[in-house]
Amino acid sequence: MRNIGERIKHFRNKQGITQVKLSEITSIEQTVISRYENGVIVPPIPKLEKIAKALKIPLTELLKDQSA
Repeated sequence: MRNIGERIKHFRNKQGITQVKLSEITSIEQTVISRYENGVIVPPIPKLEKIAKALKIPLTELLKDQSA
C-alpha cells in the first residue's frame, strides 16, 4: 500500500502537475516536496492540507490507512 509521499506523487502525476508547479501553488519548496514524495521526511498536517487543497482532493485521500 502507498505511503503518504507515494500518495502525493500519485495524485500530483494524475493531474499532470510538476513538483515545481505544486511548489508554486503551495509555497512549499520543491526540494521539500521531493523529500515528502520519496519518504525522506513526513509532511506535517498543515502542509498536507495545503497539498490536498492544491491537488483538489480531500485530505483524507492522503491520510488513508496505509495497511488497508
